[in-house]
Amino acid sequence: MEKYFITGSSYFIDKNIKLFTPKDDNLDLEIFFGDELNKEDFLSYINSVDLFGSPKAAIIRNAGRIKDIEHLAEIMSKCSETTLIITAPVKDKIDQSLVKIFKNKNFKVFVEEQKKAKATIYDVIDIFKEKNIKLSQEQAEIMLSKCLNNLSMVLHESEKLETYILGKKEKISVSTLLDQLSGEKEETIFALTDAFGMRDIKTALKVYSTMDNSYDSNFKIFFALSKRIMQLYLLNIDEDYLKQVHPFQLSKIKEQQKKWKIKEIVKAIDIISELDKDIKIGLKSIDNAVLSAITSADKL
Repeated sequence: MEKYFITGSSYFIDKNIKLFTPKDDNLDLEIFFGDELNKEDFLSYINSVDLFGSPKAAIIRNAGRIKDIEHLAEIMSKCSETTLIITAPVKDKIDQSLVKIFKNKNFKVFVEEQKKAKATIYDVIDIFKEKNIKLSQEQAEIMLSKCLNNLSMVLHESEKLETYILGKKEKISVSTLLDQLSGEKEETIFALTDAFGMRDIKTALKVYSTMDNSYDSNFKIFFALSKRIMQLYLLNIDEDYLKQVHPFQLSKIKEQQKKWKIKEIVKAIDIISELDKDIKIGLKSIDNAVLSAITSADKL
């Protein structure tokens, strides 16, 4: 089975995870985090055979936080049952000792060029170009700022805006499109998002029942919920990813983080991504998707 080690920005890591994860509808995929890795459970998973013969893959995020990573890399190098994707985000500079460890264990190593590790407006323009959305440099700069200079969040939000376009019959200007990002600043959406983050479904649904049920309103809510779960996820990886969030809002997100296990956050992201796909292909209306997203926090 293939074995990969990826280090760089969160965007570089996420892009390559998507590229190297086996494309199979029956794939058995597990995600682990170096901060809380139970080595016994991890090794049991990667060395076992799937009962139904389905292909398996395991992703470790924050591998640099694993104690005795060299010994674990040695054991992983002998794994023949599972595709392994090991990642380590870069804060200031590449950890060359990690790169050396995985190279010596015959992993395929992918290191982001440091000059490209910092997000630029041209990266934002390229991401939106793939969604057939043409941004000016000024619009790309606004988007990058809204996304906290994090390209993973830019990609995440570009996918939501693509969903918004598909749901509108008339042609939409880019400025109108970017206005959708301001929804989370509205007081009721902010209250709903906070209730969702605290997993207070009763309050979230109560707030939602008082809101406008238009397509644009529902989209802004769906967008805000999606962004909040992404913020909770990034906070688990490295708080530096949210360093541009207002301190008051960041304190709320930290409080909300205590209500979630990391595996629940990952599962919620998967659920919202599936809802996003369902909206795009017409299996779900935007209002049903919003309700499903809200109640998902109570079903993990």
